[in-house]
Amino acid sequence: MKTQMMQFRVTDEEKDLIEKCAEKARMTVSEYIRACMLMEMVVDGEMKALKIIGRTIGMKAMDALSRRLKAKPVLD
Repeated sequence: MKTQMMQFRVTDEEKDLIEKCAEKARMTVSEYIRACMLMEMVVDGEMKALKIIGRTIGMKAMDALSRRLKAKPVLD
């Protein structure tokens, strides 16, 4: 559960670009910023970031599977 908020300033040009990229990735701006930062940390070798990404991917995979099963249940 996300309970902390961070704020930072950007130029109009940066804001427009971030929003465009987030939309293209089908993410909210917050999701996009977090994903970009975490991937940068992974590239730098930060294992905690890799664990966060792994956990997030696992949760998204379970959500997708749950939606799939609800839409088209497996028949015995």
